[in-house]
Amino acid sequence: MTLPVTDEQKGVAPTRLPSSAGPQVAYAPSSPLGQGFGGEVEPNGTSATATPLAGNNVVVHANLTPNGDVDFFSFNANAGDRVYAALMTSGSAGSSTDSQLTLLASDGTTTIEFDDDNGTFAALSSSIAGATIPTTGTYFLKVNDFTAGTTSERGYDLHLRVQSGAPTPEVEGNDTPATATPLPANGWVSGARNPAAATEQDWYSLNLNAGDTVYLALDLDPERDGVSWNGRLGFALFGDAGNQILVVDDAGTGDVTPNPNIPSEAMFFTVKDAGTYFAFVDSASAAVGGPTATYHLSVTVHPHVDEGVNCTTYTSTDVPKAIGPGTGLVSSTITIPGNPRIADVDVAINLNHAVMQDVDAHLRSPAGNDIGLFTDIGAAATGGQQVMDVVFDDEAAIPPAFTVFKGTQLKPENNSTAGTANASGAYRLAAFDGENAGGTWTLDLRDDTAGANGGTLNAWSLRVCEAPPPPACRRDSRRRPCMAPISNRARRASRIRARRTSGSSAFRRPRRRRRRIRSPPSTRATAASIAGRPTSTTPTTRRRRRTCCRRRSTCPACLRRSS
Repeated sequence: MTLPVTDEQKGVAPTRLPSSAGPQVAYAPSSPLGQGFGGEVEPNGTSATATPLAGNNVVVHANLTPNGDVDFFSFNANAGDRVYAALMTSGSAGSSTDSQLTLLASDGTTTIEFDDDNGTFAALSSSIAGATIPTTGTYFLKVNDFTAGTTSERGYDLHLRVQSGAPTPEVEGNDTPATATPLPANGWVSGARNPAAATEQDWYSLNLNAGDTVYLALDLDPERDGVSWNGRLGFALFGDAGNQILVVDDAGTGDVTPNPNIPSEAMFFTVKDAGTYFAFVDSASAAVGGPTATYHLSVTVHPHVDEGVNCTTYTSTDVPKAIGPGTGLVSSTITIPGNPRIADVDVAINLNHAVMQDVDAHLRSPAGNDIGLFTDIGAAATGGQQVMDVVFDDEAAIPPAFTVFKGTQLKPENNSTAGTANASGAYRLAAFDGENAGGTWTLDLRDDTAGANGGTLNAWSLRVCEAPPPPACRRDSRRRPCMAPISNRARRASRIRARRTSGSSAFRRPRRRRRRIRSPPSTRATAASIAGRPTSTTPTTRRRRRTCCRRRSTCPACLRRSS
């Protein structure tokens, strides 16, 4: 859920701590790396045809389409492992964002754990946190829409992390960013909100690089004893003053069948800048807590990977530009030299505005392709967050969901309404893929509200990654997969074989040209030759000339000549 600014601001730190403050560890996730997504392989509508996941620390981009589609994914796990899995559906351009997620046993039918609405992105997405694997083997995740047969989700992101062993206990006191507990290498910790007090907040620190994505999963009943509590999960620090905690708090009501309600929270986020960040656990109510308010927190990092090669950033010199006050359009340009072919493009924008929701943004390519980036996002009134310092990236974790934008990396807006995605409003930078990036790009900013509020476009840039070069070989005449280069001799032989096997009358067996084979002179040295006197050049033996054919063992003529 999207929280107002007053609820997002809960911490105490006025500014972000430098990366050198306090004992910190660089997070070291398992392979495979990257928010570069894995994919599904259709058909995968049953456990028998499930798409195998490439490890136990992955993020997959897939689709529930056509209407009624069901996706199965398989993974391997050991007895006692804990499974953290969640869906991000708020980027769906289909007719729904209402998912369901089921963890199935090795038989592909027995339910270990089920969730309907514990997720936050979107509000009806799904989250499973801390489900225990009973025995070593292959297990399955089933993804489907709540309304079977009539809706689609295009697309969704499935995050999976399997944790082994035991979580590291928290170290009290860790109630402020300055006293945060550094996350261990596997990002898995345990703790309790005890005592029940407004000051009881648990902070955990980790270092991230620019463009890294985090998946935070909070298990609020790790013992699976039916004793749970309403915890809140946050990620910090962001905002104009670097003091905002972005929090999620989903009640997950209604998840009572086929298993009792097991509350959890899931959050995904991509950071724009390198630095020290914090995971945060507390409750929205100061009265919630005590020795039974236990939790397990899993934090997974997907480092940034490039979607292409030869990535280059082009920065506009056509700034600053005034936005408003009042309604109107302002444009700024970037000229890209050469002819780079686009495999991926990201847009970085730095602007300020007194009322951020007044601003709409579109990007136009040299080919005239006009793609929206966002419409009416952010604070709706004066006094809210006024700085936008964002990278818009199709591979980021989520579209805009908070009113805080400074230091964030987001997907373009999806324009969903009342929890149902609107395909016409699903902005995608991938619409530029394959175009020639060379030429003039234009960023259009519209202030769509009359009034005295205005702002300034301070800077913007494009990061263009080119498509990799084609393979250094050619396809054959039958359009089979790319093969190694073929020599001219082999190519001629292939054409002759093709004509011969086709029975074409145009084919003639090439006539063998006879040639006289001279035998070499005798190698026997004579006294005359040694003495230097002339000798006869007539050879003492002759090699039999080949006639008729090569098959001497069966040809009668050859056998007569040899006798």
